[in-house]
Amino acid sequence: VVRLILRTPALLARFLERQARWRDDLTRELAERLGRDAERDLYPRLAAGMALDAFDAVLHHWSADGSTETPAELTDRAFAVIAPALDGS
Repeated sequence: VVRLILRTPALLARFLERQARWRDDLTRELAERLGRDAERDLYPRLAAGMALDAFDAVLHHWSADGSTETPAELTDRAFAVIAPALDGS
């Protein structure tokens, strides 16, 4: 299914629209949990964007031919990369 979405322009466009909504929802949720203003503070939107970009990278890597890692392993690796930036809250 992931390959089909990533390789079909209409499905990919719909997926990207949904990701934009997820980014907005995640931004608001992070801001609320951290006691920050989602409109004035860059951190919630940047953190949400980084998380979704990590997710996107995992999907692309995992769906590529020849990937031997599981999505869970790739997710762990992706978040290990972005964690230092997120810790600087």
